[in-house]
Amino acid sequence: MVLEEHVTDLLPAYALGCLDEDEAGLVTAHLAVCPVCSAELRSYQAVSEALPLAISITEPPPAIKQRLMTQIQQARMTPAPSQPTWWRRLEQGFRRISPAWGLASLVLIVALLASNLLLLQQVSRLGAATPQPVAARIVTMQNTEAAPDATGVLVLSKNGEYGTLMVDHLPPLGQDQQYQLWLIKDGKRTSGGVFSVNWDGYGSLEVTSPEWLANYSALGITIEPTGGSPGPTGAKVLGGNL
Repeated sequence: MVLEEHVTDLLPAYALGCLDEDEAGLVTAHLAVCPVCSAELRSYQAVSEALPLAISITEPPPAIKQRLMTQIQQARMTPAPSQPTWWRRLEQGFRRISPAWGLASLVLIVALLASNLLLLQQVSRLGAATPQPVAARIVTMQNTEAAPDATGVLVLSKNGEYGTLMVDHLPPLGQDQQYQLWLIKDGKRTSGGVFSVNWDGYGSLEVTSPEWLANYSALGITIEPTGGSPGPTGAKVLGGNL
């Protein structure tokens, strides 16, 4: 198997442990010499680790719980046929549908896994679980007419001190332009960093700010000259409330 200069398309599956041995070995070797892909991998890992913790634990209705318990009991009494694991079937299905793993695919898979794990925990405890505090917060950004297909999420740490921005389907820019994140507080906009996207419109950014991110009320992304601007000058492509 021959990889491109970067292994961006394989990083989400690598972060989830879905690659076969040969692919995983090649990606590992590439990461050892490529700081760009290593930085993107950390962003995927941050999202995959934070999403399960960001889902609130809720009590399922008694009727649903009873049906699940009945099905679990029946499954224990029925020998399981020899067949591929559900994880392998899921992986193979996504490989057929979308060889290029984008931000939406990763978020969907991790969210589904987290939901099922939490539900199984609730059933096994028969409703005895005590709600736990949310360990991370996910902020979803809204696109604008300047980038109607764009998506973006900001993963905030538990205490709101820092965060990681991930965007997808933003139009790639020329060498003289970059995207710039703005953090808004009391009408004042502070730069949270600049970033570029790859040919598929994906990009990530470890947000920097003079204050904790939880102190800001909103955020937005605009198109600016390479290196950033003192204040917004270009078209706004994404925005959201903190």
